[in-house]
Amino acid sequence: MLSLELSSACNANCIMCPHGEMTRPKENMSIETLKKVIADCQGKPLKKINLFWFGDSFCNKNIIEYLRVVRKGLPGVRLYISTNAGLLKKEISEKIIDEELLDVINFDVDGINKETLEKIRRNLNYEEVIGNIEYFLNYKKEKGKNKPETRITIIRMVPTEKEIDAFVKHWKPLVDKVDVNDYNTWLGTKDDLNVGECRKRSLGGGFNFACLHPWDELVISADGQAGLCCLDYDLKAVVGDAMKESIEDIWRGETLNGYRKKMLELDYGSIEVCKNCNAYIYQENKWWAKLQR
Repeated sequence: MLSLELSSACNANCIMCPHGEMTRPKENMSIETLKKVIADCQGKPLKKINLFWFGDSFCNKNIIEYLRVVRKGLPGVRLYISTNAGLLKKEISEKIIDEELLDVINFDVDGINKETLEKIRRNLNYEEVIGNIEYFLNYKKEKGKNKPETRITIIRMVPTEKEIDAFVKHWKPLVDKVDVNDYNTWLGTKDDLNVGECRKRSLGGGFNFACLHPWDELVISADGQAGLCCLDYDLKAVVGDAMKESIEDIWRGETLNGYRKKMLELDYGSIEVCKNCNAYIYQENKWWAKLQR
């Protein structure tokens, strides 16, 4: 899987996200960088591309052009995007649906009501977000399209805990899938807002197996830098430069393999970005982790 940061800018200031602390430039990926990466991936066993990373890709006003480049260059790869939907305007929705530019679109909506959503996803307007999502869903239905698959996500955390059931009940008939995710502390940079049993695991556990990320995903930032992990939002662990190296060379390179070796040896203490990561809560019950115990 490849994650491409079509924009590192974001129109929201969410309480669970360290975007405000990011020191990297808030910019759009150049079309030259995108085309170079896509060319590198042609003929390779790539299964999925996340067309976003640490920003909202719809901050890029040329998003439709970028989606067309990816779809044309890698027609057999599954294309996925996730958005807060604040900038998902009607004309953009129509082009995505009419041209079948995506396989999956996910809407990140934390809260069932205006007060909760605007308190968590600051700078967003509840009516605009919900209106944009409803227009997308209605237009897709009107056109009789199967693509993209529609998903909606809420994070189970202290501010949303009491609304989860109502959220699922409301959205389940309207979208293809509803996801309830546990809370990510972004390498320990955000206060842990997990609840219940997950909070105990998040506060009291750690990686006792090799993290899946370096074997499963490569992250390319807006300026073409390749990162160790999608959680390393400030790119403190750069593993290559997509404008100077091929994607395959980065993936098989000495730097990334060095991190993989350390993780296999459970030497997380020597990897600065991994020391306080709570992502083990998403992986510890997966086959990958169990094989290593």
